[in-house]
Amino acid sequence: MKLPKKTMWIAGSILLVLLLLVGSGGLIAKHYLNKINRVDESTLSTVAPKDEDFEVDPPTAPEASSQIVLDPEAVEWEEIEQIEDDALVNLMLVGQDRREGEGRQRSDTMILCSINPDTKQVSLISFMRDLYVRIPGGYSDNRLNAAYAFGGFPLLDDTIYENFGITIDGNIEVDFERFEKVIDVLGGVDIVLTAAEAEHLGRGTFAGMNHLDGKMALEYARIRKIDSDFQRTERQRNILEAAFRKIKHLSLSEMKDLANAILPSLTTDLTDAQIFSLLFQMFPVFRSMELSSYRIPADQTYYSAMIRGMYVLVPDLPKIRSLLQEEYLPLHAFGRKEALH
Repeated sequence: MKLPKKTMWIAGSILLVLLLLVGSGGLIAKHYLNKINRVDESTLSTVAPKDEDFEVDPPTAPEASSQIVLDPEAVEWEEIEQIEDDALVNLMLVGQDRREGEGRQRSDTMILCSINPDTKQVSLISFMRDLYVRIPGGYSDNRLNAAYAFGGFPLLDDTIYENFGITIDGNIEVDFERFEKVIDVLGGVDIVLTAAEAEHLGRGTFAGMNHLDGKMALEYARIRKIDSDFQRTERQRNILEAAFRKIKHLSLSEMKDLANAILPSLTTDLTDAQIFSLLFQMFPVFRSMELSSYRIPADQTYYSAMIRGMYVLVPDLPKIRSLLQEEYLPLHAFGRKEALH
């Protein structure tokens, strides 16, 4: 059953924490839910289209020097139909590097957590922040991460729907500053490092499997200099997958410790009723659920260019939509062909 419409990475793990809290009784679960920050849409600040801006890259930036330069009018968009499956619950996990006292920033991380309780599958799909997309509501085409800065969760959701045909049922934004504590409460995570990643992290790490505490895990997920944003988003998903494996085997008391660590760092537009609806769907199958992770755009589904002074990834939307429908989203097998008609 889909959640009503008006409803990073480490934010995804809290859903798994809450699943087991349901088993300890509704009053206890309610106590923990009250720790989560809620979005007040009546006070949501927005940037008007006339005040929009573009995150221009300096001409000396490595990615800017070797790209073709395109006029915005040269990009042609194809209309995309909605992808539907009534069993899916689509939650957008949003991360931003906002410092204390700062307002809403461009989203640094956007990971779609698509859940199908019927098939016991979860897909984590990173949407690259440099994707060049249409932003509805009178805005110019821009990077995907601008949608969150301009209009928060509602505009980001509308932008995902407009470009990729996916309806977002709810959003969760996480405060990165609490990430270290969350991983430490889990007892750290096991991550396979490349030689370049190990050299960058130092402190006794090596190529192969390493056990990372919270501080090291955060540094790992934020690595930028040794490769590209593609690898950075993969590292974020690696952390989520490692946390997922550990959370499935936590005791109830350990779950409560984790909830105390992470819940105050979350902001969501989901109501308690919507969260309980999701939890009761997932609770019977939680420990047997399988997780897969992907990236949008995938290889061979985009080209890079400079538009309006920005380094962007121009997506091939029909190809991406086919990947989402046929492989990435945990749709019912019988619904993969029918979902679009």
